[in-house]
Amino acid sequence: MIGVLLLSACGSDEPPSTLAETEEVVEQLRELFIDRASLTDDDLNHAAIQGILDFIDDPYTSYLAPQRFTDFTDSLNGAGQSFEGIGAEVSVRGGQVMIVGPLPGSPAIKAGVQPGDIVLEVDGQPTEGLDLLEAVELIRGPKDSTVVLTILRAGSLRPQDISVVRDTIELTSVLARMQQDGVGYIRLNSFDVVTVSGMVQAIADLRATGAEGLILDLRNNTGGLVNAAVGVVSEFVEEGLVCTGCNPNDEGDEDLHRVSGNGSAYDLPMVVLVNSFSASASEIVAGALQDHGRAQIIGTTTFGKGVVNLLLPLETGSGLYVTVARWFTPAGQVIDGIGITPDIVVGANLDVQSAQRLGTLTQSLCVAFADERDNLEGQELFAEALEGLCTLDVTNSDGPFTDEQLDRAVSELRKLID
Repeated sequence: MIGVLLLSACGSDEPPSTLAETEEVVEQLRELFIDRASLTDDDLNHAAIQGILDFIDDPYTSYLAPQRFTDFTDSLNGAGQSFEGIGAEVSVRGGQVMIVGPLPGSPAIKAGVQPGDIVLEVDGQPTEGLDLLEAVELIRGPKDSTVVLTILRAGSLRPQDISVVRDTIELTSVLARMQQDGVGYIRLNSFDVVTVSGMVQAIADLRATGAEGLILDLRNNTGGLVNAAVGVVSEFVEEGLVCTGCNPNDEGDEDLHRVSGNGSAYDLPMVVLVNSFSASASEIVAGALQDHGRAQIIGTTTFGKGVVNLLLPLETGSGLYVTVARWFTPAGQVIDGIGITPDIVVGANLDVQSAQRLGTLTQSLCVAFADERDNLEGQELFAEALEGLCTLDVTNSDGPFTDEQLDRAVSELRKLID
């Protein structure tokens, strides 16, 4: 039998508050739990915070320990423009770590890491349940060290190991070049405090080199500061809204963001490239340029992260990254959970969450089949079907890479400037 001691509660007749009950549970654990020596105040505090965040179940609301809070703040402020790691943007959706986009020329690109890869393990350590910053911390490491990522690729049934040699990654939010005669190209990798000034300079440099039109590439850009998104749109749109933030708890109050009226490229023909990993501020920019009729959007439907997040400092030096509202485009289109639909679709739309879910479920099924294969006697048809599924070769061919989206962008821009 299990021995149970019933202790009567004593004290005031007034009912305790709900939070007081939580504090009482903590105190009882400290005094009575059999392994109470292992319960530190920090552990209990973080467990309580994590429990609340797990209950909220919002992928964009998270707690940041002091060092992570400092690192994240620096990244938004444009500080810390280099780090040692593999050079890939990552996201956490549905409790899984996903590669959003390897940075150009990075070790991740060279090793064959692709957007949409689900990272199941890092050096043998499972990633399920990690928050975003825990995952980043696990993947980063000293230059010249090797990390082994166990990934599940969209459409694949079996995980694979990819070894990546870490390096120093130099960050820049703006990359610019002349794509062809008369065709300028600007790629935005993020939206931070230096993005707008970098883009303005890039536009001036491209004009001086003979650019008559512009391709703005937002593919694999996971976002950043909303003020940077407003600044980018302001370079191309002379008047009007960029986006509207709406908090249902504020009785209909709206947060209106308008262009500055001080742009430098109102007259420059342009097209915009997006894909399934263009998120947040990228979607704000694409949606605004589309609604204002300022640019054709080319590519695939975007990620669908249309929420407003605040980064709040806590007294302990930690931080809270919290979702406070949803974004809408100037025409009132909902972004969150839907994304921006291109004017010209080039490439297959990838439903990121569906690909994640089906891939991991299939992997679990095939692992179970391998374990239980010998117990399926008399169920030959069922076993044969599973055998066919789990041995299906769905690897991509290694043919030459062609950027069909960029080629189409050049073609459409030519129609505007020729």
